[in-house]
Parts: sequence; C-alpha cells; structure tokens
Amino acid sequence: MKNKIVTKDRAKNLSLIFIGSLLYAISVNVFTVPNGLAEGGLTGFSLILFYILRIPPSYTIFIVNIVILAIGYKFLDKRTLYYTLVANGIISVLLLVVTDWEFIPETTLLAPIGSGLFMGAGIGLIMLGHGTTAGSDIIAKLLQKYAGMNIPTALLLIDIFIVVPSAFIIGAENVFLTLVNLYIQSKVIDFILEGLNPRKSFFIISAKHVEVAEAIEQQLGRGITLLNGKGYYTKEEKEIIYIIINRREVLRVKRIVEMIDPNAFMTISHVQEVTGEGFTYLSEEVQAQRITEAQEEWDSEAIE
Repeated sequence: MKNKIVTKDRAKNLSLIFIGSLLYAISVNVFTVPNGLAEGGLTGFSLILFYILRIPPSYTIFIVNIVILAIGYKFLDKRTLYYTLVANGIISVLLLVVTDWEFIPETTLLAPIGSGLFMGAGIGLIMLGHGTTAGSDIIAKLLQKYAGMNIPTALLLIDIFIVVPSAFIIGAENVFLTLVNLYIQSKVIDFILEGLNPRKSFFIISAKHVEVAEAIEQQLGRGITLLNGKGYYTKEEKEIIYIIINRREVLRVKRIVEMIDPNAFMTISHVQEVTGEGFTYLSEEVQAQRITEAQEEWDSEAIE
C-alpha cells in the first residue's frame, strides 16, 4: 500500500512540475524575451547574458543551477533535491522547445502581466510538486548562513542586484515593466500555494466572550477554541476566542463581534494553510507519509 501511495504521489508531483516548467518556458520565450523584459534571480541573470551575448537562457539556467545545487545541496532534503533536479532539466529542455511563439501586444502593459501570470503559475506548480527552481533560493540560504541575512532580505537583494543593472541593457521603462511582472508573479505564487480560498484567523478578547462565541457558532457553524489569558497590567483572567474561517466570512464575524461588544479587542491574521478536522481530511497512509517526509527534512536540517 505504501509503495502505491508513494508512486501515486510521485506521479502527481512530476505532473505538477512538468506543467509548471511548461508555463515557466512560455513566460520566458513568449512574453519576456520578445518584449525585452528582465526577470529576477537566476532567470534574470540568464536573460542578461542572452541580451548581451545571445547565449540561450536554457544553457545558462541548466549549467548555473547544477553548480549552485552542487554547492548548496545540503540545504535541501533528498526529495526536494530530486524534484529540483528534475524541474531544472525539464525547464532547460522546454526553453529550447517552446521557441516558435511570441506575444508582442499593442498595449505594453499586457506583456509583463502575461509574463507574471505564467511565471507565477509555473513556479507555484513546481513548488506544489515539492520542487524548486533552485538558483536564488539556495543562494539566499547561503547568505543567511554566512552573512547573517534573513531569507526575504537576501532574496530581495538578489533580485535588486539582477534587475537594476538590467536598466543599462533593456532601458528604464522595461525595468519598471519588469517590476510589474515580479509583483504579479509573487501574488500568483501565493494564490497557487494558498489555494482558491485562503483562511483567516481571529483572536477576540471580549467581556462577552460567551455571547460572541455562541453567535459565531450559530450563524457560521464554525468550531471555536477558548484560550486562557491574563492581562499583564490588570492581572485579570480573560477568555480569548480563537477561530479560523474563510475569507468570505470575515465581515460576518466582525459584524457579530461589533454588535455584541463594540469594545472587544480583535485581531485578524492571514493563515497560510489549514489541515485537520473540519478543514482537510488526511488518510492514515497519507499521515504516515507526511510524518516520514517531515522527519527526512528534520534530519537534513540537523546534519547542517
């Protein structure tokens, strides 16, 4: 049974990586290059070499990624390393295959929009397939380890280091269009990874917590957790309502709370992923597989 699950899981991941790699190649060859745009990270570096030396991006991406993976392989668990190598190979091949199409719109802004949509969807699907596009991710982790930078800052610096010099090659206007592309990419990646219905979490502190909890349960049918808290200044014991809902229910919860207790303290946070009873059911086999995967990642990090 376990082998069947692993095989099914691997087929799913490879399918996601192939589709993602195809979208990636379409973004570069159909939207980005024909319109003289740039990119962030390793893709941006490969495009700079292409614009200056006419070296096909597929060669640069494949060779440089192999070098980066050789240097930073220990930052990836075995499964991610495997799927990253597969993604790198497929992307390099498809960049050579998808060469007969190009989209040069009359409305200039459509080019970065199309590039961002396809690239964001491509990277998102590759990540859903447990792969990465290597490059910037590993460099960022190296900077974190040896330069003390946090990952988001390191990724931002890498993109700036690539995009800003591009202004001397593709022009300032195309650099601004590239920034539009990168912004859309980030939003599409978030959308792909979070799903069609991202969740929100509420922390509600109210003197009328019982009435608030009952109203939410009756009107939304959501499970509610009560946490014990204590005010630092007042030293008073407080009951804190914790609830996770979908985005469409946010306004309803706010109105319920405001109607019952206008003085209630309330925070709303974005939730990346929710699994468990009431949200996502995982079979025993899948649970066991997830535990094994988590243990592998833990062991990989411990080796560092």
